[in-house]
Parts: sequence; C-alpha cells; structure tokens
Amino acid sequence: MEIMSVFLIALVVLAIVFVKMAVVIIPQSETKIVERLGKYYATLSPGINIIIPFIDRAKTIVTMNRGRYAYSTTIDLREQVYDFDKQNVITKDNIQMQINALLYFQIVDPFKAVYEINNLPNAIEKLTQTTLRNIIGEMELDQTLTSRDTINTKLRAVLDDATNKWGIKVNRVELQDIIPPSSVLQAMEKQMQAERNKRATI
Repeated sequence: MEIMSVFLIALVVLAIVFVKMAVVIIPQSETKIVERLGKYYATLSPGINIIIPFIDRAKTIVTMNRGRYAYSTTIDLREQVYDFDKQNVITKDNIQMQINALLYFQIVDPFKAVYEINNLPNAIEKLTQTTLRNIIGEMELDQTLTSRDTINTKLRAVLDDATNKWGIKVNRVELQDIIPPSSVLQAMEKQMQAERNKRATI
C-alpha cells in the first residue's frame, strides 16, 4: 500500500513537471523559435503555447545585453537600440576622425533573424561600421560636420536594404559625436576667433 502511494505521488510529480515543461507562456512583443528534433517547427506567438518536452527545443540566439553579447531563447520584437563605440573614419580629404552612432531597429521576421545570419548583433555592428566608413569616405571634412542629417539618411537607407534579408527593419540612425583631430579643432577655433575679432573690428 505504501509502495502504491509513493508510486502515485511520483507519477503526479512527473505529470506536473511534464505539463510545466510542455506549457510555454510567451509575453507580448516576444517570440521563440521552436525546433523539433533539430528541424524548424514553429514560431511561438504571445500567450500559451504547447510543445513536446525533450523533442521540441527553443532555438538559442545571440543577443546584445548592456553592450555585451548574450545568449537567449527569447526574441524581442520591440524596437531595439544599439549604441556603437566610437570608430575611426577617414574623410575624402584624408582627415581622420572619430564617430559613434545609435541604431534603432526591429526584428520583423524572427525566422530570417535566426536562420539567415549566425550572429545578428555582430553582423549589424560590422555592417554599420563598414557602411559609415564608405559614406564618410565620399565626403570632405566640412561636409561631414554640416551634413549630419544627410549621413543619417544615407546610412539608414543602406542598412535597411542590406538587413532586409535578415528579417530586420532599420527605423532610424543617429550620429551622436563627430570628433575631428585636435589639430583640426584648434585650427577651427582659431578661424572662429579670427571671425569674431573681424566682426568686432567692423
């Protein structure tokens, strides 16, 4: 009788564990990619979803968390912001300066974001850096300093087109800092001082 009671308790515990593993609750604005025996099976929608434990598994993806790469099984469908570190770029007139950018993007196709690219955050970062270097390389220093909106528009258009095959929509790109070399800054300061002195004299 005691053995039977222990067996029933064990059975109930196993059933509870099985049900807990089988029921997956997805919050709003998130999703998970589920593979069945290693093959794509479904993209889970927000709410209650049922999977088969030990046969169905959520696909692990690379994400960006506080500036560092992390691994997660949850895909965030909300707009995300990447703040890239300052990078060195060279203008058309061979002036080297530092630029950093903010990228606002959204995953619109989780399947492509998981299976069309291996490391999405790294790919977006490298693509942004390369595109920014190409755009700045076609502009002279004066243009770069006065055409921030133009650079943002060009950068967003190129990135949105290139990331479309990864299931990504680039909503906005913002250049934060454009920092010329100290020698150029000093020359600009002298020029502005000379202009102020000239106006004062007149």
